[in-house]
Amino acid sequence: MSLNRFEAFSDGVFAIAVTLLVLEIKAPNLSQATSSEAITKLWQVFPHILSYSTSFIVIGVLWLNHQTLFHFLKRVDRTVLVINLLLLMCVAFIPYPTALLGEFGSSLPVVVFYGLSLALTGFVYNLLWFYVVHRYILTEGLIHPKATRQATLWSLSYPMSYLIAVGLAFVNLNLSLVLYVLIPLFYLLPGIIDRQLIEKLEEPSKARL
Repeated sequence: MSLNRFEAFSDGVFAIAVTLLVLEIKAPNLSQATSSEAITKLWQVFPHILSYSTSFIVIGVLWLNHQTLFHFLKRVDRTVLVINLLLLMCVAFIPYPTALLGEFGSSLPVVVFYGLSLALTGFVYNLLWFYVVHRYILTEGLIHPKATRQATLWSLSYPMSYLIAVGLAFVNLNLSLVLYVLIPLFYLLPGIIDRQLIEKLEEPSKARL
């Protein structure tokens, strides 16, 4: 299959998922509230805004990596489509644990459930990554093998970080929540795969020089 329909469908699911996140932020009734009551009610919405922002960045990181990975390819096979569907299923599910976290962020089971949901999504992405790397990238020499190994470690550390955060929830709930916020922010930084893409794009310019 060509990448056009594949990427269009994937982008659509990512877009719907991030849109669903904001629907869980309910506007408080401030029609007859005093200034102090309004501040109190708005402050009560803050956990929802924080969980929304965190999950938005999580989905954004997955989308960025998804786009970068498939920029190297010209076609995909049925196995890629199936694994990608599993990934999109996980992405579309993220708004649910996000809503729970915003409402019951002080509950250990909810915090653990949120972290495990993100870890599972990360592992499914890695399944997609491993297949694409071995089926296309390595066999067609699209990226240097050493860079591929480094990128694989970078990719695997993403879901592993969430598992560590889940484990810390049993020791310190607030520390686990802080890690949930910091992990996607860290992975917004360009990784090995991004630098390889930049080098590939710069090669034609260097050749002309």
